[in-house]
Amino acid sequence: MLARIWEAIKATLAVALLIAAALISADKLDREKAAPTRGAALVEPLVTGTIPSPR
Repeated sequence: MLARIWEAIKATLAVALLIAAALISADKLDREKAAPTRGAALVEPLVTGTIPSPR
């Protein structure tokens, strides 16, 4: 009986760790992808929708 409980606890912990790792990985990817977009928004008028002033 104790062996079954221990196996269930190990399985639950394994799934929880996989979910946590996936969330951390997704957060890191989101932060990496967000940085270039901000830089491009300052340079690229098509991204921001700004109209350049006539020279």
